[in-house]
Amino acid sequence: MSRGARRWRFMTTIVAAVLCAATLTTGAEARPLDEVVASKNIRIVTYLDNLPFSDEKDGKPFGIEIDLGRAIARELGVDAEFVLRMQGETADDDLRANVWRGPLTGGGVGDVMLHVPVDREFALRNKEAVIGNPYFQQRIVLAIHPELTGEQPNFDIFKEKKVSVQLGTVADYFLMRYEDGALIDNISHFVKPEAGAKEFLSKETSAWLGIRSDIEGLLRSSDAEAVFVEPQMDGIVRTNWVLGTAVNEKSRDLQYAIGAAIDKITESGEIEKIYAKYGVTYIRPPL
Repeated sequence: MSRGARRWRFMTTIVAAVLCAATLTTGAEARPLDEVVASKNIRIVTYLDNLPFSDEKDGKPFGIEIDLGRAIARELGVDAEFVLRMQGETADDDLRANVWRGPLTGGGVGDVMLHVPVDREFALRNKEAVIGNPYFQQRIVLAIHPELTGEQPNFDIFKEKKVSVQLGTVADYFLMRYEDGALIDNISHFVKPEAGAKEFLSKETSAWLGIRSDIEGLLRSSDAEAVFVEPQMDGIVRTNWVLGTAVNEKSRDLQYAIGAAIDKITESGEIEKIYAKYGVTYIRPPL
């Protein structure tokens, strides 16, 4: 390579690095409460492709957490601006991208992130964020056709009956390992949740194991409902967890204000109505 070519490559590398740094440093930064209030705007980050909680259609966000975010903004006396992003490989990645560092592709962080697991161990290893304000409990449940499974089935029924589950989930792991694989021949895997709903509604499967809010949201789109049971699931890592909010650790006062807003929305019954709008049963987190 000639000296001129080497110099050209060096210069283009430097320019690319500068442009990349500019992209990473531009965009929104997390703000404390007084700055949010003064701006009359709060930037709320939540997920794309995460119905019934949040998604986008024709460029407009919708879902449970979009309505919740608007209610929070109203209580703070500001407007809500939503940033919807795809989930990363881990929830830790999502906190880094959306709360304190920003995505590698640029775009900045939000003032608050919704749909964050409220978990002590998770919080301890993500000290750059403040996690809390629990507003909903997720539960793994079994949706059943009682005429096929009985009113209170245990998992032995699926040695004979078909059960559907989303591939690669905690529920899938439990079913696959049940009694050293005793159910494998009767587990119907799906990748897209809509496929699981179709199988269940047509009674190709007698039951569907998964997260209650996901199942209810999908069934609502077909104007259908299900009977839910919570059979004992020995050996499963977790059958329920709590969703809350996260802010940058420099924005603790904003987190407190958001918590007060959520408390008001919850006590008034508004949050239950928001969930009902999307066909989901509101499950209040344990105090």
